[in-house]
Amino acid sequence: MDIRRHTTRLFATTLVAVALATLAAACFAPPAHATASLQQLQNEARSTRTEMQALEQQMQVIAQKEEAARQKLDVINGQLAQTRIRLDRVQGDLDRQRDLVASRLATMYKSGDYTWFDIILNSGSLSDAETAARFIQDIAAQDRHAEDQLAQLATEVKSIEKSLEGQRQKAEVVQQQIDTQQLAMENKFAERSALLKDVVARIKKILSAPMLLMKSGGQVTQVTWAQALVKSLGAPLTADNVAAIVAWEMVEGGHWYNTAYYNPLNTTQSMPGATVFNSVGVKAYTSWAQGLRATVITLNNGLYGGILAALRSGNDANAVAGAVAASPWGTGSFSVSH
Repeated sequence: MDIRRHTTRLFATTLVAVALATLAAACFAPPAHATASLQQLQNEARSTRTEMQALEQQMQVIAQKEEAARQKLDVINGQLAQTRIRLDRVQGDLDRQRDLVASRLATMYKSGDYTWFDIILNSGSLSDAETAARFIQDIAAQDRHAEDQLAQLATEVKSIEKSLEGQRQKAEVVQQQIDTQQLAMENKFAERSALLKDVVARIKKILSAPMLLMKSGGQVTQVTWAQALVKSLGAPLTADNVAAIVAWEMVEGGHWYNTAYYNPLNTTQSMPGATVFNSVGVKAYTSWAQGLRATVITLNNGLYGGILAALRSGNDANAVAGAVAASPWGTGSFSVSH
């Protein structure tokens, strides 16, 4: 248990005023250059999300156009199929009519050895001959009229077929253009999605910079150590949480105000190579990583659930301070002033 009193403590267990305005400006930016980088990445992420939303709307419009074009093409293909069936039927009728005319002409002018010409020559009178000739002309005229009608109908149907084929080709071109647009949109959306994933990963990397900083042996401040502790505990990395931990560090005075090296909260957790700092058993550790690990072990030993719960809430620095004061850690009362 960390129940102890420090004669070397620089701050009494009363009120600790932390300038949160300054702290909030710094608490999410380990080095100064990371602040601009984080802000830029966050802006890029927002811009990319907005662009992706716009792309989704455009893709919906294109999908509607594609569906309309497909339906139109289906209608044209149906009409074209029916027209071609009609054309085949008319062409068949025309061929049969022509066969009939040819057959009739052959019959009119020659039926065995006795021709229609013989009938006219053998007519009893001129009137009979004229009647026979008129009959032959009427039949021929009817045949020509029927053939002409069928030929005209065939021409009209062919014209319709040609028109529909042109419409079909245009509809196919439109659908291909829409398909190309849709593919381009999908590719662009995939690119934006990959970019967003990368940006989010870079943001997470920046937010985890305190841990990376300590692992690399770089300069650690009260703020960066507080960030590392919050993240190591799995609590949300909020300004309130960081402010509470910094205020707690200042009250305890470890490392920066005494020789309990790498131990800002003056924990007594034993670790390999650690030395005893005072009679209470506060340790001086061998590295920042070891000190952070010792603090995490202590807070998770079952005695500090109130502190962990307040940190998990992440929205009240003084609630964390109150939980510390109510715990067996031994810090005493302090508050975090905004």
